[in-house]
Amino acid sequence: MSEGATASDSPFIKGRNARLYGKQRESCPYAEGSPDHAAWIEAYDEAGDDRMETGTVDPQAGPKT
Repeated sequence: MSEGATASDSPFIKGRNARLYGKQRESCPYAEGSPDHAAWIEAYDEAGDDRMETGTVDPQAGPKT
């Protein structure tokens, strides 16, 4: 994540939110094959998984310092 960015700017969080707000999987705004696209799709798919626990960890976020 770039300096000044927030967690909500993360492609992972954006993908999760897209699913939760009823957007289509094809609406991913990132270029296919890019790490951002992969993160967005992963989160989108996980958001629809009934077995998913409450709360989401962003795999692109680094450890807190």
